[in-house]
Amino acid sequence: MAQARILVIEDDEDVALLERTVLEKAGHEVRVTGSGAEGLELADGYRPDVVILDIGLPDMSGLDVCTSLSNSNDSFVLMVSGHTREQDILLGLGLGADDYITKPFSGNELVARVASFLRRRAKLRQQHDIPDLLPLGSAHLDRDLHVLASGDRSAVLTALEFRLLWFLGESEGRLLTRAQILAEVWNDTSGVPTRVVDVHVAAIRKKLAEMDAPLEIASVRGIGYRLDRK
Repeated sequence: MAQARILVIEDDEDVALLERTVLEKAGHEVRVTGSGAEGLELADGYRPDVVILDIGLPDMSGLDVCTSLSNSNDSFVLMVSGHTREQDILLGLGLGADDYITKPFSGNELVARVASFLRRRAKLRQQHDIPDLLPLGSAHLDRDLHVLASGDRSAVLTALEFRLLWFLGESEGRLLTRAQILAEVWNDTSGVPTRVVDVHVAAIRKKLAEMDAPLEIASVRGIGYRLDRK
């Protein structure tokens, strides 16, 4: 039995062949497309556990594909690109990607990144006692809907934003370092810049302000973040 369903969205046939070969050898079920639009269609029906997504697609931006994926399903997204600038990495992660790998990469590295996602998924499935709702004063997080609600106001969160806010909410009033947040929310993602936490916190803060939520994320410069009630 395949360990995971993996969707590869990559228009470079050589790279796609490498990804498919090493992942199938590792026991995974793999589907491949070179089109962003087709990739989104496949993701809706295939419900992959992991999406390996190239940024440079011929029909649409991989960043736009990433945004759509993060808003429509709970697949882990591994972005692939030849760009190595930190701002490119932060942009992709800020849009909902779970990790980032740059070309050229080895088959072993790719398999290791996927294995990291699967460990995280297994950890989440083992936590059967996690509630569906997390009360935060007059607001609450809804795990099924991926929303923060307060009275008649609500904000829809991406998968990563939800995991991050839930982690902060569980430790309400306690300062969490960026390293703690990366370890819990991103799991084994060595090499991910700690600034990616700042990107997601900024996005959550914007949504909190838009819905006038009774919550705020306080920052301690150089250390990390804390969720407080207003």
